Amino acid sequence: MSSLNRTQRGSENIKEGGFSLLEFLIAFTILTLFLTSGLMAVAVAIQGDRQANFLMLASMLAKSKLAAAGIDFPLRPGSTAGRFENGYAWQATVRNYRSIALDKDRRVLGFWVEVTVYEPRSTGRSFSLGSIEIAQGSKS
Repeated sequence: MSSLNRTQRGSENIKEGGFSLLEFLIAFTILTLFLTSGLMAVAVAIQGDRQANFLMLASMLAKSKLAAAGIDFPLRPGSTAGRFENGYAWQATVRNYRSIALDKDRRVLGFWVEVTVYEPRSTGRSFSLGSIEIAQGSKS
């Protein structure tokens, strides 16, 4: 009987000895899936942060160009383009909107001004902002 007890104890020792290769591979696969999903979430967050930074900067630049309409570029139908010091490009498009006569010699001219800001890198990202600008004109 003592040899029977040794055999049973020996097989129990083998089973308690550690993980099998299959258990290890399953655990490693689960860990890899969690790490992959975590890294993908970080990558999406970084991309969203870059997009938010671009939108914030581009909107400030577009607002500054709209505020300078008639000073940096003329309020007459057509397009004007240029670059900011930080490398971002801009394009302003001016179109006639409406004209209202004030009296026989004066009128108010309305222009639709749209400013588009482009990112300096070739990502193709752009941001457009439009506004109606008013200028005084003569009837002639």
